[in-house]
Amino acid sequence: MRINIVITAICSAAIGLAAPVSASQEQGNTVAKGKQAQQQPKKICKWLPATGSNRVEKHCLTAEDWKRAEALSW
Repeated sequence: MRINIVITAICSAAIGLAAPVSASQEQGNTVAKGKQAQQQPKKICKWLPATGSNRVEKHCLTAEDWKRAEALSW
């Protein structure tokens, strides 16, 4: 139950901290964009029970985010 709250908080923080991209950054080199896409960490998906329900929900986070969520929930 608590892990769902932690995951929601982590995801909300990630969305809230995302800054809008300015027009000058959008016109950057496409090669640089390709390299950035390759350097993103791999996401790990887990099926977790939904709070107050018998169903499960799929949550995908990076390994670092999973460690942080598990540390906060215990």
